[in-house]
Amino acid sequence: MTTLIVVLLAGLVLGCSAPRNADSDLVFAEDFESGTLAAWPDGVAPNRQSVITGQQFAQSGTHYLEVTYPAGGDGGWLTRFFMPGYDSLYVSYYVRFPPDWRGGTKLIGLFGARTDNQWSAVGKAGICPEGTDFFIAMIVTEPTGDPGPTRFFTYYPGMAREPDGVTCWGRFGDGTETYVPPLTLTPGVWHHLEFMVTLNAPAESNGSQELWIDDSLRGAWSGLQFRTSPVLRLNAVQLTFNRGIAGGPTSQKLWVDNLVVATRRARL
Repeated sequence: MTTLIVVLLAGLVLGCSAPRNADSDLVFAEDFESGTLAAWPDGVAPNRQSVITGQQFAQSGTHYLEVTYPAGGDGGWLTRFFMPGYDSLYVSYYVRFPPDWRGGTKLIGLFGARTDNQWSAVGKAGICPEGTDFFIAMIVTEPTGDPGPTRFFTYYPGMAREPDGVTCWGRFGDGTETYVPPLTLTPGVWHHLEFMVTLNAPAESNGSQELWIDDSLRGAWSGLQFRTSPVLRLNAVQLTFNRGIAGGPTSQKLWVDNLVVATRRARL
C-alpha cells in the first residue's frame, strides 16, 4: 500500500483536493500528518475526533485519527466534498478497533448528491431515494459481533421498503450481492479497507460496488441503479462513526489512518 500512496500523492499537498486533469486519478488524500482536521469542512467535533501523535501506534508516519464514542452516543462524522462530482470513486484507508471493542459501527461512505446541491444526500436516514435526490453507499460492520461482519450499507432507488411502505434503511444487499468470508475485522490490528463505487448510466441498472479487506476482494454487488438522472454524481466521502439510534453501552475508541480517494483502483 505504501507504493500505491506514493504514486497517488505525487505532486499533491496532503489534505487538499487534486486538480482535475487527465494525468491524475487522485481526488483527495489525508494521512493526518498535518496534525489538524482542517481538510474536513463538515462534522469536526474536537470532543470526539482528534489527531494523535505516536509513531509506534500510527499505521505509518507519526499521526493518526482517534475517534471517541461516548456511552449512549457515537463518534460523529467527517465529510469532504468533491463538487460537482464523479461517475466512479475509489477509497482506501486503514482502520483499527481496540481489543475491547463492542458492537458494530458505520465506517466510511461515498455520497451521491445533486450537482447543484452538495447537501442533498445529508441527513437521509430512513428516507427512500427517488433517483434524482440522493444515494448513499457505505461500508459498515454488523452489530452482531465485536465487531460483526463487514458489509455494504446502501440507499438506492428501488430498494426494499420497511413494512410501513414508506421508510428505508440501508441494505446489505438485494440477494444478488456476493460476500466472501472472512469478513470480520480483528481488534487490535490495523486493517486495510478499500471501497469502489461505479455509477450506472441513468437509464440502466449497471452500477456496481466492490469491497476489499486487507487486499482481498470480499464483497461485490452489481446490477445497481443508483440514479435515474445525471444530476446525481459521487461528490463526497465521509468517515462516519455511527452506532445506531441507541448508540452503544460504553465509551469506546476507534482509529483511522492514511485515507486516499481516487477515480480508480491502482493495479500494481
